[in-house]
Amino acid sequence: MFRIRTAVAAAAVATIAALAVAAPASAHDELVSSTPAADAQLTAAPAELSLTFSNNLLSLDENSGTAITVVDATGEDWVDGEPVIQADSVTVPLAEGMPNGAYAVTWQVVSSDGHPTSGEYSFSLAAAEASASPSATPSETAGEQPEPAKTTQPEQQPDSMQWPLLIGLGVVVLAAIVIVIVIAARRKR
Repeated sequence: MFRIRTAVAAAAVATIAALAVAAPASAHDELVSSTPAADAQLTAAPAELSLTFSNNLLSLDENSGTAITVVDATGEDWVDGEPVIQADSVTVPLAEGMPNGAYAVTWQVVSSDGHPTSGEYSFSLAAAEASASPSATPSETAGEQPEPAKTTQPEQQPDSMQWPLLIGLGVVVLAAIVIVIVIAARRKR
């Protein structure tokens, strides 16, 4: 009976230790706001896209792993330059002439913990006039600003959110197998 208790206690300690190790791995920085915001319905084409995260982002060089796309229904990417990282924000310029319709934003950044994190969201554009006309004066576009940034929870890619859960589940299953083997061995004696 003493060995069974010891095995159960050891399995419990192993499970708690594995979950404690897995918990920090799930603490990647999260997107806290975006401009344009997720599901925003804009009346004027935005000049840039800005994402703000829960912590400062890593940016070691131009190839830091940061990537943003803003793709319309035809598959055209409207990003018009390299992402600029400043502390907890990343901004990318958008090309002029964005047509009305839905846009899918995908992003990947390197979290403060050094791990890449990514997500996606969408917004739509329904400008009164086609935004392709460059003759709009600043006073005309000043009244048609995009909606202010709001807190969004973009869809996380399954890889970044599922690993800690899968690791914890694997440890629990392994502990259960060990317990069953110990009990079976005990009964054979």
